Order: sequence, then structure tokens, then C-alpha cells
Amino acid sequence: MIPTAGAADLDACLESLDRESDDVAEVIVVDNASQRPLAYLSERHSHVRTVRNDENLGFVGACNQGAKLANGELVLFLNDDTVVEPGAVRALVDALVDHPAWGACQAKLLLMHAPSRLDTAGSFLTATGFLVHRGSHQPETSYVRSDEIFAAKGAALVVRRRALDDVGVFDPDFFAYFEDSDLCWRLWVAGWEVGFAADARIRHRLGATATTIAPGVVQFHSFKNRICSVLKNCGGRRLVWMLPLHLGRCLGVAVWFRVQGRPELSRAVLRAIVWNARNARRTLRKRMLVQRNRGATDAEIWPRISRRTSFRSLFGYARTTAGTESESGVG
Repeated sequence: MIPTAGAADLDACLESLDRESDDVAEVIVVDNASQRPLAYLSERHSHVRTVRNDENLGFVGACNQGAKLANGELVLFLNDDTVVEPGAVRALVDALVDHPAWGACQAKLLLMHAPSRLDTAGSFLTATGFLVHRGSHQPETSYVRSDEIFAAKGAALVVRRRALDDVGVFDPDFFAYFEDSDLCWRLWVAGWEVGFAADARIRHRLGATATTIAPGVVQFHSFKNRICSVLKNCGGRRLVWMLPLHLGRCLGVAVWFRVQGRPELSRAVLRAIVWNARNARRTLRKRMLVQRNRGATDAEIWPRISRRTSFRSLFGYARTTAGTESESGVG
């Protein structure tokens, strides 16, 4: 299932999927109100089903729409700025067959123009509620074995239908950013695991979407969604100390942006905090559903999903304005 707001990279993505036709049952392209309607796809790719939206529903809205239409037992969410290398789809399927406890897994994401280096090999949670993106910009040979991770990147994420039925799809309030990590966090809480498929090589044009969106919008949704996810998914005891740490870091990043002469980014972070305060009751209802579905305690999963990070890295995120596409490896 491919959400798209344009056609610049889409043909290359679909052509790479054409070569995987033996392992792909159906391809659904969600046209998220692109300036150029994608009607031509039916001529070049007759097997592709295209859904056209009159407005941009965001990455989340488009993915949820496609997931609802998909018929398979496995649903692959794929960015339009990706190219699937031969055998990648089969490797993703095999990874879930070999690991029945995995509710989802991520491909090995490589940089589009430097495929010897990684976009990421999965993400892990830190004590502050931010992420460490494993392997960011490192040689792709650094990670050659499949293993478990906290969160998979939505650019190339395959999820079991049973897992989606269990925990739900992406949070409709998120629009874009951190929706993939939130879904994976809910999977872990429900008793599923999340994995990294080292043999599934997919190239990704890092930041292609973020560069088309105003930086303030990126930061607003990134921080809004991350705070909301912490509120929903942490167990009670962990929430008591993680939430203050998380909000403190958010405020610290807002100050950093202000000092660096980016007041619009500072305001975006503060608006994200205000949004969560205003929507606290809504988030509390979501939290009740997540915690009611809990199949594993924080104590059981925390050693497997978390990594330590140095104090120096705490503002690595703020040193770039690309949001979750940060080269610092922190997000």
C-alpha cells in the first residue's frame, strides 16, 4: 500500500514492485490530492488500484485508507520515494514466517543515492521518550542479521492483519510523524514483537516528503504525536517519571530553537504541548484502550525496546530542522 502526494518517484517505486510480482498479491496507491492526478497509472501498471482523495489526509489517513481496502494477511506500507531491491518483499514475508511473534517488521532501509549506507536499521526508545535510530548513515554491512527492534520505520513496514485487528491502525490524530513508532509501541504493549529483516533491502530517498512541508508543521506534528504516544503507551509507574523528562526535553528543544534564531520552530514545539493539554481527555480514552489490551508489562519489554543515549545526544534532534529525518540518529 503506497501513499503519495505526487508522481516524481512513484514510477520507479512501482516498477521495482513489478519485479516482485510473484510475492505481491495487490498494489494500492492512495493519491493524497496530488497536483497531477495519477490516472495514467492504469496504463503503465494495469494491476495497480488507485484511490484518489480530494484533500491531503496525511500519511496516516492515506495508510489507514489503504489498509482498510487491502485484502491480504500481510499489509506492506511503502513510501512512494522508495525502490524495492530484488527479493526484498519475499525476505519480509519470510521474516514474519520465521518469527511468528513478530506483529510487524521493517526492511533494511538504504540511502537512495548511497545504498552502501543505511537510512536506519530500526529504532529504539530512550528514557526521555525520544528515539535512537539504529545505524543511521552507517555502512549497511553493520547490520546483516535479522533481530528485534522497538519501532519500524513506516517507509517500508509490513504488518500482520491479525496484529492490526488487535491494536488498531495508525492513530488518526497523528496526520504524519511518529505514527509508525506509536503503532509499534502498541504492538509491544499488546504482547507482539517487532523485527528488522536484514535481507529485505529497500532504498529510500531520505527526507523527500519532509522537504515539501513547512518545517514548523513537521515539528508541530512530530512533537505533538510523540507526547501523545508517551501518554497512551507507558505503564502507570513509568509514565510518572518519563512524562516529566519528556516534556522537559521538549521545552529544552524549544529554547534551543529560539536561541538558534528559529522562533517558528520553537512556537511549533510549544503548540504541540498545548495541543496535548487541550486534548488530554481524548488521549486518556485512547490510553484506557491501550492499557486494557496490555499483554506485556513495561518491566518485561523495556530491556528489549530501550537503549541508553548520552547527554550530548539530547539536542542532536534540535541541531537539524528535518524532524524525524534527522541525520543525528536521534528523533
